[in-house]
Amino acid sequence: MILVAFAPLAPALAANALDGLGAPVFDERFDRFDHGIDQRRPLRPHRWRTVFGHGGARSVSNRQMSAGSFASDAWFSGMTPAGPGARPLGLDPFLHERGELTILARPTPKSLRPLAWNKPFYGGAITTKFSFSQKFGYFEIEARLPAGKGMWPAFWLMPVDGTWPDAGEIDVFEGLGNPRMIFCTVIAGKQKKATRVKLDFDASAGFHRYGVLWGPSELTWFVDRRVVASAPTPTALTNREAYMIANLAVGGAWGGYPDADTSFPGRYQIRRITAWPHPGR
Repeated sequence: MILVAFAPLAPALAANALDGLGAPVFDERFDRFDHGIDQRRPLRPHRWRTVFGHGGARSVSNRQMSAGSFASDAWFSGMTPAGPGARPLGLDPFLHERGELTILARPTPKSLRPLAWNKPFYGGAITTKFSFSQKFGYFEIEARLPAGKGMWPAFWLMPVDGTWPDAGEIDVFEGLGNPRMIFCTVIAGKQKKATRVKLDFDASAGFHRYGVLWGPSELTWFVDRRVVASAPTPTALTNREAYMIANLAVGGAWGGYPDADTSFPGRYQIRRITAWPHPGR
């Protein structure tokens, strides 16, 4: 893994790098929250799903976010030590107001931990795996990030054919509770480049835009439309469509677990998620 610190560059660079974006092909402003949260009902088209789409409705891989947390929703049916359970946990990590979706993170009530793989915390995830994917383009989120040790907000792209990790992963950003630092990462098989980006603002104090321009030969990361990092596009990421995920996890070996100074609930506030075709294509 390569870690390099970058300072955001001059705003003027962004206008040149993103010339020709045109109209977005996906534009979510959260006027409403169109999500499918109950997999026991007949499937219908939803823009968002609140599980990762792996291993079946009650599989831990469908909700695994970190060693310390799982993706929950109000209708989640947990798992008892003896097998799948049928009792909804009622742990809803989403707060929707017109124009804004907040993903919340909280400690799992002790009485419910046996039904939640003994995860001490829960958060939430939204994904377009079943509704939208594309190859190449500019992907952007406008968000306000949580601060505090153990908080792990992210916005990332995954190959829709499910061939992770060989096919690759593009992390538009990941935060580890430090509101003045994010990580921008690309992974493909054994290849990995992670760039540590020092922010010149407090990401928990207001909304900012985090984006990546994914092209056939190069990946370029942006913060508030300013270039902050770049990397060659791995070959595995040149022939697959990818879908978007935004999630708030808690804990894990990388960022560590919450401490006495961590405030709950953690709040990952999202105003907009947008995707454009690659300029000039």
